[in-house]
Amino acid sequence: MIITNASRRTFLRNMMVSAAAVPFLVNCKGAALAESSPSSDILEKLKKMAIQDANGEWSGAISAPANVAWNTTLSTESDKGEPVEILGTVFQSDGKTPAANTLIYLYHTDFEGYYGRTKDVHRHGKYRGWMLTDKRGNYSFRSIKPAPYPVNRFAAHIHMTLTTETMREDWVDSILFEGDRLISQNERSQAGGKGGFNPIVRFQRSKDGLLRATRDLKLMA
Repeated sequence: MIITNASRRTFLRNMMVSAAAVPFLVNCKGAALAESSPSSDILEKLKKMAIQDANGEWSGAISAPANVAWNTTLSTESDKGEPVEILGTVFQSDGKTPAANTLIYLYHTDFEGYYGRTKDVHRHGKYRGWMLTDKRGNYSFRSIKPAPYPVNRFAAHIHMTLTTETMREDWVDSILFEGDRLISQNERSQAGGKGGFNPIVRFQRSKDGLLRATRDLKLMA
């Protein structure tokens, strides 16, 4: 079976329908924490290039809050799961020139592989957020390491979309984690096909005990 991002999104839609009936309590305060605000005109231009459906199956740039920084935190200290930090640089299509003011939307499952568990939580779940790359194209976020879907059909992953003033919002290869036995051979052979560079990251434990990894990205031409 060939596993693609498209099949992931189809499976995601089906999973969220069934997961909504699971009687679990969720802390709904998991909003992205921004440190600074870009000028409003930048966000307005970017949102014109976003998918306009606020409840889109895989998109989310249109729902970016007024305050978006180059870094964000999706989790809280009380959340279950392994804390991680992922950082990187977004480059222009040449793979060398930093792409400033790129709006990144991302989301992932919780520590048990679920997105939104109740109807009052967004379909992409609690762990979702936005970042706007700085002048060097840098971005960074902290969260918990997501788990594979409960049925263990797909490797654990983090979905991402990119939006610029000249490029309509589009998905890129999901971040995967080296060592995950569910990563398919097809995913390995096609890694970097959409978004450039290798999306299968390898965590390193830093001196402060946090797991960190790098995921660079390249805008599509």
